[in-house]
Amino acid sequence: MLVDGTQQLVKIESGARYSVAGTDWMARGERKRVDAPVAYVEGIGGFLLDVLGVWTFDMVNVYGQKVTIEACIIEGCTSEFLLGVDFLGGRRATMDFDRGEVRYAERGQDVIIPFRTTEAKDDSAVVAVRLVSATNLQRSAVQAVEVAVAAPDSEEEGVFLPTVNNGAVLLAAAVTKVEKGKALVIAINTHGGRLKLPRWKELGVGIPINQDIELLTMHGELQPESVQAWLDELGDPSTPLDDEHDVDIGAEEPDARSLILRLLRAYRVLANAQDECPPATTLNVEHHIDTGDAAPIMMRRRRQAQTGDAIMDSNVDAMVSAGVMEHGEGGWGFPVVLVRKKDGSVRFCVDYRALNSVTRKDVYPLPRIDETLKSLEGARLFTTLDLRLGYWQIRVANEDRDKTAFMTKRGLYRFKRMPFGLTNAPATFQRLMNGVLDVDDLFGLPRRHHHLYKRRHRTARH
Repeated sequence: MLVDGTQQLVKIESGARYSVAGTDWMARGERKRVDAPVAYVEGIGGFLLDVLGVWTFDMVNVYGQKVTIEACIIEGCTSEFLLGVDFLGGRRATMDFDRGEVRYAERGQDVIIPFRTTEAKDDSAVVAVRLVSATNLQRSAVQAVEVAVAAPDSEEEGVFLPTVNNGAVLLAAAVTKVEKGKALVIAINTHGGRLKLPRWKELGVGIPINQDIELLTMHGELQPESVQAWLDELGDPSTPLDDEHDVDIGAEEPDARSLILRLLRAYRVLANAQDECPPATTLNVEHHIDTGDAAPIMMRRRRQAQTGDAIMDSNVDAMVSAGVMEHGEGGWGFPVVLVRKKDGSVRFCVDYRALNSVTRKDVYPLPRIDETLKSLEGARLFTTLDLRLGYWQIRVANEDRDKTAFMTKRGLYRFKRMPFGLTNAPATFQRLMNGVLDVDDLFGLPRRHHHLYKRRHRTARH
């Protein structure tokens, strides 16, 4: 909180009956000519501390909202300020621990005070990130926007992760520096006109960087000696691959093949060729199906030949066993279609056309082929990475899984991973790709083999 233009630490204590402050705070507020509610308070360890009086403090939160607090000044403390139940209850404030926010209404306006728990572990360290003020985004522009993050200045850096679908506005996950409870994140307006983001709009979450998260410096990362140092930190770059003799990278440099082989060895687990469902992405990407206020759609099950039922049951059993789908229940249901491929095998499909007709479209931009071809100019080395069952590496949002349901003779099933045939599936997949591959990976193709190694190493870590 800002007090007289200086950021001060204020602690929220839901176990304290009254708001209290140390004697250092006397100069920052005004004394009220009223009797204190108590003559003394019990401090840590059971010691009784005298109450000197009641002071009023005018503070400002990170959104520029004025917050007036009355607190008892206690003797024996100096810099502490505890916000007690008298403040929270008097304003009927709510504490949202998921977002890390205290919220209450005052004069018809919502007041939001971000906070952080002191002993944060796991998800408790995650706090909501909101716009400080209404922001205009210029047409087809990339610009920094100011956001509020509940983090003290001592924790200089944190990770911002966008979690809210903002339509044509794309937000970049980034490591950002927090100063006075505020930070900058990058927003990209892909719309053809100007857009306005409302004040206090929630954009994502902030995660503090502590001793459990290592920040890697990128200075000099493409020097050959730096590449060798990274190699020494990888998992197992020495045990040969089973098909290593088939690897041909087509490079003339004498140590190029050995360098790439060590990379492939270290990340051999990513080349798993087994038939089960691959693990879901660790990035914060899920597939959402926004149907607005549309009523659930239940279509008739299509009749299949006896051999078709056997094929359908076999596919369903395999996908349930692999964790791709599960038994479902609800008001949504769509028919299965078996499509025969050129080689005579049968592809299991679900007819989602009715669902797609009521789904709000996701306009996330897809790559332009002309820009992709242009980016190849001047490059000497190329890498093709083919995801195995790429759609199945993306989870369907739990609240939308019922909408993917389909019918068989044995009952209703729904997808846990993203199926084919959904109208916004390509946009979701591209959002995942943009999270895995940074700008350099997409458009700055390497001219030397150690450059190629570093970029593929960075990609594999995702």
